[in-house]
Amino acid sequence: MLELFRSPRRAMVWFVEASLISMLVCCAPGVLVGWEHALDGERFGRTLGVSLVAQASLYYHGLYGTEPRTPGALFLTTFRALGVAAGVLWVAFWLAPDAQRGDRMLLTSLGAAALVIPAWRAAYDRLLRSDSFSRRVLVLGSGDLARACVALIRKQGELLGLRLAGRLVRDEEPIDAPEVAGRTRDLRRLCEQRGISAVIVATSDRRGAFPLEELLELKLRGVEIEEGMDFYERATGKIFVRELRPSQIIFSHGFSVRRRTLVAKRAFDVVCAALGLVLALPLIAVTAALVKLDSRGPALYSQVRTGALGRPFRIHKLRSMRTDAEKNGAAWATEDDPRVTRVGRFIRKTRIDELPQLWNVLVGEMSMVGPRPERPEFIDLLEQQIPYFRQRLCVKPGVTGHAQVRCRYGASAEDALEKLQYDLYYIKRMSLWFDISILVDTVKVVLWRIGAR
Repeated sequence: MLELFRSPRRAMVWFVEASLISMLVCCAPGVLVGWEHALDGERFGRTLGVSLVAQASLYYHGLYGTEPRTPGALFLTTFRALGVAAGVLWVAFWLAPDAQRGDRMLLTSLGAAALVIPAWRAAYDRLLRSDSFSRRVLVLGSGDLARACVALIRKQGELLGLRLAGRLVRDEEPIDAPEVAGRTRDLRRLCEQRGISAVIVATSDRRGAFPLEELLELKLRGVEIEEGMDFYERATGKIFVRELRPSQIIFSHGFSVRRRTLVAKRAFDVVCAALGLVLALPLIAVTAALVKLDSRGPALYSQVRTGALGRPFRIHKLRSMRTDAEKNGAAWATEDDPRVTRVGRFIRKTRIDELPQLWNVLVGEMSMVGPRPERPEFIDLLEQQIPYFRQRLCVKPGVTGHAQVRCRYGASAEDALEKLQYDLYYIKRMSLWFDISILVDTVKVVLWRIGAR
């Protein structure tokens, strides 16, 4: 959920649409039966409830994500999201003992919202494409980080309010890509000619020909100068590990959690795990019976995983694979893995197989939110291939996590690197509010069955 506010433009869209829905909900009774009903103080709570449910449905249908949508797809998705919200509210009003005719008027306002929101989005998108609402930016560098920043601006430039004006390479390097606008020596000239508002410094080697004087002059003239690592982290919610230096971790303002945050996080874990176990116990029992009927072997299984500070523990899960799944040794799950049983395929997609991990949370071996608990044999292998992989063990593993809700299931070293970038970002910015935000996103992941195998 925090990615909503990582982009000021996305946050503005959220607040504007919250205001539009609230206004339509307030106006519906006034138009239909009289304005004195629209201003009735008793309806304020219901108006707020309708707006919150509608906004939640829009969010869970992906309407505040980064994926571009055609006008037709936007209208259909908005209509479906508000239709789901109307269904939820209709049930809530039907169950309410004091439901009145005015409550049904609140639901009719969602029909108007289904027309107003796509129209507002279309007008807003047209404004975003104009030069007046975007800052022109140069990227300085020729390594992986510089290329990643260029790709990010091209993909999400409208949401970030940026328009790529080019990339500059070192003076001795060839101009070998379409986006390369010149060399380092051209920095001042290009900034003046192209009206550059920001320069992203994404160079890994800052010795020798680094344009320190030019950047200082541009900074004093009002051009924003931003560190490439900081820009990438702010825009994506992950840390670019390939060019991460130890000093950037040591001297960073993050990666240091206060004791009161750890105490609050542990209290939150205990409450959530205890409540979750009580509510999930019937579902666990029914699923365990189905697992037993579907294939031979125990319904539950435990497996050694690596916990905080490298301490091993046994994780508990509902069995989703055949009992001989690892007769040839440990292996990552793959797409359409033949070792997965029929019931196992469903419970992996819905994450039901992970419900017994709430016990691991309750006894303190895991947290509700944290990096994925890996097996010791995989950690030893990945630590040799991926820098900083061992650092993810400084916190407790989680039932869910920032990486789990942001990228697909990890089944290779490349996938593990991608997830590590999210895990390090979580460790750097760990807080109770961040945990709650990830749990909210986990619901969306489960509903749309993202990433499971």
